[in-house]
Amino acid sequence: MFCYNCGEENPDEAKYCRNCGALLRKEETVKKVEVLEARNHQQNTSHQHTTTSSSSKNSGNSDWISCCLCIIVIFIVFAIIGAL
Repeated sequence: MFCYNCGEENPDEAKYCRNCGALLRKEETVKKVEVLEARNHQQNTSHQHTTTSSSSKNSGNSDWISCCLCIIVIFIVFAIIGAL
């Protein structure tokens, strides 16, 4: 068995690397860790998409409000000019 930390070859029954002392993982454990890491990555990615979507929604709302305010100001200016 090879150490996943330093690459040192160790006996198959060893629990710790004889070179760096790292815990040696069995293939079954490595697969479980890879699955968990993949799940965490998917959750982080979906959270980033959610955050990005909500911030773009806020940007859309702010653009809509700005547009309405501009139209109101234009109407007020034309009302003042028309009253003169």
